[in-house]
Amino acid sequence: MTETPSPQQIIEAAFRNASLGLLSIVDLFNTAAKLSEAGQKVLAIDLYRRWLSATSSPVAYAAQFNLAVLLSETGDDAGAEGTYRAALAQNPAFCEAYLNLGTLLERLKRPEEALEQWRKVLDVARPEAAAEKTHHLQALNNLGRLLEILKRYPDAEDMLARSLRLDPAQPNVITHWVHLRQKQCKWPVYASAEIGIPEADLMDATSALAMLGASGDPAMQLKASRNFVEQKVIHDAPRLSGPAGYGHERLRIGYLSSDFCSHAVSILTAELYGLHDRKRVEVYGFDWSNEDGSPLRARVVGGFDHHVRIHALSDEDAARLIRAHEIDILVDLHGLTLGARPNILAYRPAPVQVTWLGLPGPTGQDAIDYVIADPFLLPPELEPYFTEQPLHMPRCFQINDRQRPIGPTPTRAACALPEDAFVYCAFNNNFKITPEVFDAWLRILKQVPGSVLWTVGDNEQVRTNLTRRAELAGIDPARIVFAGRVPPADYLARFRVADLFLDTNPFNGGTTVSDALWACLPVLTWTGHTFSARMGGSLLRAVDLPELITYSLADYEAKAVELGRDPQRARALRRHLEEHRMSCALFDSPRFVRDLEDAFERIAIRGVPRPAAAPARRAEDSRLPLVSVLIPTHNRPDYAELALKSALAQSWANTEIVISDNSDNEETRERFAPYLERHPNIVYLRAPGLSPLENFHNCYDHSQGDYLNYLMDDDLWHPQKLERMMSLMLVQPTIGLVTSFRQLIDGDGNFMAPIPGTERLFDKETLIGGRSLGEMILTNGQNLIGEPTTVLFRRSAVPGRFGMFMGRQYETMSDISTWLQILSTHDCVYVPEALSYFRIHGGQDQARGLPIRVRANVDWLQMLCDAHSHGAFLRNRDVVREMLTSKLTTCIWYLSSVREELKDLKPKMFALDDLQGVVQQALAILFAK
Repeated sequence: MTETPSPQQIIEAAFRNASLGLLSIVDLFNTAAKLSEAGQKVLAIDLYRRWLSATSSPVAYAAQFNLAVLLSETGDDAGAEGTYRAALAQNPAFCEAYLNLGTLLERLKRPEEALEQWRKVLDVARPEAAAEKTHHLQALNNLGRLLEILKRYPDAEDMLARSLRLDPAQPNVITHWVHLRQKQCKWPVYASAEIGIPEADLMDATSALAMLGASGDPAMQLKASRNFVEQKVIHDAPRLSGPAGYGHERLRIGYLSSDFCSHAVSILTAELYGLHDRKRVEVYGFDWSNEDGSPLRARVVGGFDHHVRIHALSDEDAARLIRAHEIDILVDLHGLTLGARPNILAYRPAPVQVTWLGLPGPTGQDAIDYVIADPFLLPPELEPYFTEQPLHMPRCFQINDRQRPIGPTPTRAACALPEDAFVYCAFNNNFKITPEVFDAWLRILKQVPGSVLWTVGDNEQVRTNLTRRAELAGIDPARIVFAGRVPPADYLARFRVADLFLDTNPFNGGTTVSDALWACLPVLTWTGHTFSARMGGSLLRAVDLPELITYSLADYEAKAVELGRDPQRARALRRHLEEHRMSCALFDSPRFVRDLEDAFERIAIRGVPRPAAAPARRAEDSRLPLVSVLIPTHNRPDYAELALKSALAQSWANTEIVISDNSDNEETRERFAPYLERHPNIVYLRAPGLSPLENFHNCYDHSQGDYLNYLMDDDLWHPQKLERMMSLMLVQPTIGLVTSFRQLIDGDGNFMAPIPGTERLFDKETLIGGRSLGEMILTNGQNLIGEPTTVLFRRSAVPGRFGMFMGRQYETMSDISTWLQILSTHDCVYVPEALSYFRIHGGQDQARGLPIRVRANVDWLQMLCDAHSHGAFLRNRDVVREMLTSKLTTCIWYLSSVREELKDLKPKMFALDDLQGVVQQALAILFAK
């Protein structure tokens, strides 16, 4: 009976056949898919490359496509781009490749090239052919989405309209199409006849944000939010927080946002975080914002006790990280606006969850308990239209930043405004303007001779549509003045040359109305029956100007005309703001923060006070740089627990501990569970199936600190290791790593005598130049710095990931390659004390067999070649030639001595192509002129 080959034998045969040009494309796809599913994408890439180099096939473009996908997934964007283009060169009608290449180019911030690829799909894919219609639609939708981002609104709308005419049953496309029309003031927004879709369907697909400006009906706004939650938010996420609180002495308040940058939310909250009373609360910022480098972002981040970046984490991992920090109250600053991550909240990482500022309406999300409001903003009759309970502030729902500078007041001439006109200012976003409100503004202009409307014209289509409507109403278009965008301080200064701000309805201004009041410009609002239509009234009550709140369109229009005809009255209102601005409720930020903390105390779920063994971090700890302790662990629960204890015992006060556990069972997770409950600075990542290097990378990728130290799961640290090393690291920025003598211990923790390669390098603390030490390492072929446990290193000194040197990833020599990369630009400090304990035991380094020794020989040769080729070390050609001659001879002799054993190795254990490549590189250096 013929024995069925094992999966490994099938894979090995596939590699052999691929190299010989004998592997069918079906077997290629099947084998590569199995490798990818097993987490072996690098091997799958190698298989595709072997097949493509050995096989001439009319369908090779399909293999190129699959290879490009894998290259993109593993971070080789340049390789992916080239491979997609190779596929298209063979098959210019390959729609999937155009679509993927466009997506890649967009991610690489090359939008025009992305648009070009998707336009080619429109030329190739025929919408009348059922098999090609999907590609045509996808290209149209991609074009519309990216054109909208680029603010080319008419073109974006056209693409989405074409898509909807081909397939009206696309709610997500309708969502964007509706909001695009709002942004252009293209009325009616719900042009059912034009698009061929019933108005009810258009309304049903309107986003929660767009609905705030589309309807003043609170039931419609709640329905829009519920629709989003139903379609986009997971409903079966396991709850991460329990019903009980944590018993912290101070409440841990977490703010969750991607708008900790130059954004309206940060404009309002910049002062909030620093004003919190550190005797009452500890402030966390969970952040996936753009690093825009703005002073505003720096202020916001500086106000947190703990700034935690979660941009690289999945929603579930981010939620688990928040849970690990034992946040008492999580405040979401997004709602359902652009960039929101509602699935984080769906996991219930905090026992109390609150929404604030992001979406001025209901979120429809059951995982959110409260919405911060005030009694005017959210009266009892509106509560049935909210899924959240109101958390009322006693005076106003909105915080403000009193440090916003106002620039020099410009002249009216500089703003293209007439000197003697009454200037109505309407700076709310264009999408908030409705035809009903704009027509009222035109009637106001008619009744106040010589007055002008000063508004924002974000795009040419807005300017065209509004001036055309003015002309049709008999208003000279010159009386509509459009303001361009200017820096924040100059923007605030502009308000000072206007006479009255006109608010919109049903979506009032929020930040913009506060901006006007901060600059002492009176605001006239029309209050409606929704949260978003009552913001202006709340803000006016907080500056003691309730007389500027109207409750109908007719009263709004009449009041605007009255003030336009009585400029003295408008100036009196301005004087009121000038005299009371710093004492009124709206801008009394310290008082607001005390009120907010009182409210948090009311809703917090208090647990049993924590034992003294696990006190909350001291506020001053956060002033120290954060050090990330990285513990990759595999099947060693006993030793790993000892390692974790030594990390928790560190005297350095600001640490996080990131554990990546790729164990084959749950013993380590169960062993660590009590520690996770007691220590919020531990991040535990269960990662079965990861390779050792991937486990290393998983720790690294989820860490936040500027300084890092791996702690292998069978090693230990001296309690003062990090404090001692950080005291040296912080002396000067040229220091990239600090290492020390490592004391060998046996399996029971008893001291052992040094073995070759672990002796003390120096008898006293020594600063060593990076280039000198790097050349010593390469010359001696020895790791003089030590294992990862020993070394504290600076994140900024590692341009790629752990294990990279000169752009090449190493696995067997991942530690040495990292040290060389750091030493190529930074110096090293050696400490003679034993700050690390390196355990020698029977279960260690099971993989230290022939494959590792072979790979190590090849890697040493590769690092030597790259160090010279890139000019990092060993620049003297005569010296490097002598070294290469010796290394090549040694390497080839060693490989020859084990050639019989090599024949039995699996392909992934010994890549002959790698050896051939480095030998060719070495020979090129040897024989170069």
